[in-house]
Amino acid sequence: MTDWTGYRTWRPAFAAAMDPRLHTPEWLDARILAGSAQFWRSDHAAAVTEIRTYPTGAYEVHGLVAAGDVSEVRDRIVPQVEAWGRAIGAIGIVVESRPGWARALRAAGFEPHQLAVRKEF
Repeated sequence: MTDWTGYRTWRPAFAAAMDPRLHTPEWLDARILAGSAQFWRSDHAAAVTEIRTYPTGAYEVHGLVAAGDVSEVRDRIVPQVEAWGRAIGAIGIVVESRPGWARALRAAGFEPHQLAVRKEF
Protein backbone atom coordinates (compact mmCIF):
# COMPACT_ATOMS: atom_id res chain seq x y z
CA MET A 1 0.00 0.00 0.00
CA THR A 2 1.34 3.38 -0.99
CA ASP A 3 1.61 6.16 1.59
CA TRP A 4 -0.65 8.38 -0.56
CA THR A 5 -1.21 10.93 2.21
CA GLY A 6 2.54 11.27 2.75
CA TYR A 7 3.13 11.49 -0.97
CA ARG A 8 0.51 14.24 -1.36
CA THR A 9 2.30 16.24 1.36
CA TRP A 10 5.52 16.18 -0.68
CA ARG A 11 3.88 16.50 -4.12
CA PRO A 12 4.34 20.32 -4.39
CA ALA A 13 8.06 19.98 -3.60
CA PHE A 14 8.43 17.21 -6.17
CA ALA A 15 6.60 19.33 -8.75
CA ALA A 16 8.97 22.23 -8.07
CA ALA A 17 12.01 19.95 -8.51
CA MET A 18 10.87 18.45 -11.84
CA ASP A 19 11.41 20.06 -15.23
CA PRO A 20 7.81 20.71 -16.35
CA ARG A 21 8.84 20.32 -19.99
CA LEU A 22 9.69 16.69 -19.29
CA HIS A 23 7.54 15.45 -16.41
CA THR A 24 4.28 16.56 -14.84
CA PRO A 25 3.03 16.00 -11.30
CA GLU A 26 0.13 14.05 -12.81
CA TRP A 27 2.60 11.68 -14.49
CA LEU A 28 4.30 11.11 -11.14
CA ASP A 29 0.92 10.62 -9.43
CA ALA A 30 0.01 7.95 -11.97
CA ARG A 31 3.32 6.14 -11.45
CA ILE A 32 2.79 6.09 -7.68
CA LEU A 33 -0.84 4.97 -7.93
CA ALA A 34 0.01 2.22 -10.43
CA GLY A 35 2.73 0.89 -8.14
CA SER A 36 5.43 1.43 -10.75
CA ALA A 37 7.16 4.03 -8.56
CA GLN A 38 7.97 3.89 -4.88
CA PHE A 39 7.60 6.74 -2.38
CA TRP A 40 10.10 7.10 0.46
CA ARG A 41 10.15 9.67 3.25
CA SER A 42 11.76 10.72 6.47
CA ASP A 43 10.88 13.59 8.80
CA HIS A 44 12.33 16.29 6.54
CA ALA A 45 12.84 14.73 3.11
CA ALA A 46 11.19 12.49 0.55
CA ALA A 47 12.04 10.71 -2.69
CA VAL A 48 10.45 8.67 -5.44
CA THR A 49 12.17 5.74 -7.14
CA GLU A 50 11.37 3.28 -9.88
CA ILE A 51 12.87 0.06 -11.18
CA ARG A 52 14.75 0.42 -14.46
CA THR A 53 15.09 -2.87 -16.33
CA TYR A 54 17.73 -3.40 -19.00
CA PRO A 55 17.58 -5.68 -22.06
CA THR A 56 19.74 -8.27 -20.27
CA GLY A 57 17.15 -8.61 -17.51
CA ALA A 58 19.33 -6.79 -14.98
CA TYR A 59 17.58 -4.03 -13.11
CA GLU A 60 18.46 -1.17 -10.82
CA VAL A 61 16.71 1.34 -8.64
CA HIS A 62 16.40 4.70 -10.40
CA GLY A 63 15.92 7.87 -8.38
CA LEU A 64 13.17 9.89 -10.07
CA VAL A 65 12.91 12.91 -7.77
CA ALA A 66 13.82 13.98 -4.24
CA ALA A 67 13.00 16.98 -2.11
CA GLY A 68 13.68 18.34 1.33
CA ASP A 69 16.80 18.18 3.45
CA VAL A 70 19.61 16.76 1.32
CA SER A 71 21.40 15.20 4.30
CA GLU A 72 18.21 13.35 5.25
CA VAL A 73 17.87 12.04 1.72
CA ARG A 74 21.46 10.79 1.91
CA ASP A 75 21.51 9.56 5.50
CA ARG A 76 17.97 8.28 6.06
CA ILE A 77 16.24 7.60 2.75
CA VAL A 78 19.14 6.25 0.66
CA PRO A 79 19.94 3.49 3.20
CA GLN A 80 16.29 2.34 3.11
CA VAL A 81 16.28 2.35 -0.69
CA GLU A 82 19.62 0.48 -0.79
CA ALA A 83 18.34 -2.22 1.57
CA TRP A 84 15.17 -2.61 -0.47
CA GLY A 85 17.11 -2.69 -3.75
CA ARG A 86 19.43 -5.40 -2.47
CA ALA A 87 16.46 -7.41 -1.15
CA ILE A 88 14.79 -7.42 -4.57
CA GLY A 89 18.00 -8.29 -6.45
CA ALA A 90 18.74 -4.93 -8.04
CA ILE A 91 22.31 -4.41 -9.29
CA GLY A 92 22.51 -0.88 -7.89
CA ILE A 93 21.00 2.57 -7.67
CA VAL A 94 21.32 5.35 -10.23
CA VAL A 95 20.55 9.02 -9.77
CA GLU A 96 20.57 11.21 -12.85
CA SER A 97 20.19 14.76 -11.69
CA ARG A 98 21.88 18.05 -11.11
CA PRO A 99 25.61 18.01 -10.24
CA GLY A 100 24.82 18.92 -6.63
CA TRP A 101 23.42 15.45 -6.03
CA ALA A 102 26.71 13.88 -7.10
CA ARG A 103 28.47 15.90 -4.40
CA ALA A 104 25.78 15.24 -1.79
CA LEU A 105 25.66 11.49 -2.38
CA ARG A 106 29.43 10.97 -2.51
CA ALA A 107 29.45 10.41 1.28
CA ALA A 108 26.90 7.61 0.81
CA GLY A 109 29.21 5.75 -1.56
CA PHE A 110 27.87 7.02 -4.89
CA GLU A 111 30.32 7.85 -7.64
CA PRO A 112 29.88 9.18 -11.17
CA HIS A 113 29.07 6.47 -13.69
CA GLN A 114 27.89 8.34 -16.78
CA LEU A 115 27.42 11.93 -17.72
CA ALA A 116 24.22 13.22 -19.27
CA VAL A 117 24.83 16.06 -21.66
CA ARG A 118 22.00 17.99 -23.25
CA LYS A 119 21.83 20.95 -25.60
CA GLU A 120 18.85 23.19 -24.97
CA PHE A 121 17.01 24.63 -27.97
